[in-house]
Amino acid sequence: MAINRTKAGTYAVDYYDSLRKQRRKTFDTRKEAEDFEIQVRAAVRRGEYITPSKETVKEIAKQWFERKKQGAYRGSSIRQWRNHVDNFIVNELGSIKLSRMTVEGVQLIEDTMATWSERVGPVTVNKILTTLTAVLDMAQRRRLINTNPARLVERMKIATEDEDGDIVQPDEVYIKAELAKLIAATESGTIKRVFVMVLALLGLRIGEALALAWPAIDLKGGKNAKVNVLLNLGDGDKGQKPVFQPPKKKQSRRAVPLPEELAHELRKWKLKCPVSDGDLVFAMPDGAKYNRKSASKFLDEAIQRAGLGKRLTPHGLRHSFASLLLADGVPVPEVSYLLGHKDPSITLKVYAHFVREETGAVQNLAASILGKGQG
Repeated sequence: MAINRTKAGTYAVDYYDSLRKQRRKTFDTRKEAEDFEIQVRAAVRRGEYITPSKETVKEIAKQWFERKKQGAYRGSSIRQWRNHVDNFIVNELGSIKLSRMTVEGVQLIEDTMATWSERVGPVTVNKILTTLTAVLDMAQRRRLINTNPARLVERMKIATEDEDGDIVQPDEVYIKAELAKLIAATESGTIKRVFVMVLALLGLRIGEALALAWPAIDLKGGKNAKVNVLLNLGDGDKGQKPVFQPPKKKQSRRAVPLPEELAHELRKWKLKCPVSDGDLVFAMPDGAKYNRKSASKFLDEAIQRAGLGKRLTPHGLRHSFASLLLADGVPVPEVSYLLGHKDPSITLKVYAHFVREETGAVQNLAASILGKGQG
């Protein structure tokens, strides 16, 4: 290994890497060249030196995804990975060379996550980070990088209310017949039926459902009855119990129409509902509030009794609610309001597969303009 001054006045370090291949790197000052020489000598001696790769994040991400496509994975997983790679990882990090994905890579990834968070919620950002970590793991196995900086990045704190971020696929929701079967698998006038119906027919997040209080429900309003979504059951700090709190986004505070079928079940359940401090709709026998895990068992039991082929989480019923409305032609802004989304663009992105594509609007417009004017 040697340092030589070039004709251009720079300093070149000539060395052999761990594979005994000759390399050269130039620096503006001799001090920079000497520092690099010391680092390379130590790394080569330990067998840890890796020749700076000219490959980019885009190239390794595409290779990783192609390998995944060949595996026995669910279609929904493949589509999710494609979305992460094409629309997030490649968009913001694709042109960066893997040689920069060292300690500097940690800051690059953290800055990029902040950009992602402007488009999607923290749950989705963390999922994209998981995909990026897997991509860079492959680069590390191929000795293109020494360490994986994505493993050093702190994940985003999850919001207290369930987020809608990933694009929902058709196999991730129930159709109308499946929802009917699910509701029928519960006993009328019970907390289990009310829980399933609130999620499936109102599209509430599970935290919003568990925070529902009787005064927020208009059981005497008839066809104009509403359910006022005012609170959310948030996760408490570590070691603390969950707490009720206002939604962080003002759009989450909304009034959702109450179907008469659900109002009927709510009236029956109210006669048996345990007394609680918050006058809760979903109260345990001793008046305590349910946590998400305990309440989710109501849905699991109903799915099993209904004999449905796929298991959805409570949030899956919210997705089913939205997808069915959009498939029926309900305008995106209206569905966005019912879901409590920040703006309709989120609804359109998440439920793109369910928005009606066929429309006679253009033909009808042309006919209305030209039909009577041809005389």
